[in-house]
Amino acid sequence: MRLRTSVAAAFGAAVLALTTPTSAYGADGVFSYGFNTGDKLDQRAAIFNPPGKECITLKLPDEADFGYAARNRTNATVTLFADDDCSSDVYFVVPPGKAAPKRVLVRSVMFSR
Repeated sequence: MRLRTSVAAAFGAAVLALTTPTSAYGADGVFSYGFNTGDKLDQRAAIFNPPGKECITLKLPDEADFGYAARNRTNATVTLFADDDCSSDVYFVVPPGKAAPKRVLVRSVMFSR
């Protein structure tokens, strides 16, 4: 009896270990944006496989007020906001595979999935 239980538990653990995790609640791909700091212009940062339906405040250095030139290379639509907590009016919407105009400034984003 113990052998059967042990074999069943080992089999279950092996199945769980072999399954590949998928992004059920997030976007697949890369979202990137530019920012300027002091004398260093046009630096880029990226978010890989971002979570969906939650506000993401962009990681910007203290010297940078906003991100710009956002590129959405994910499989989800991204909404850009001008504030840190996605509470302002929708500022700009970028479909998958598209980019926002360079002059659109952004501080936080939210992905549709």
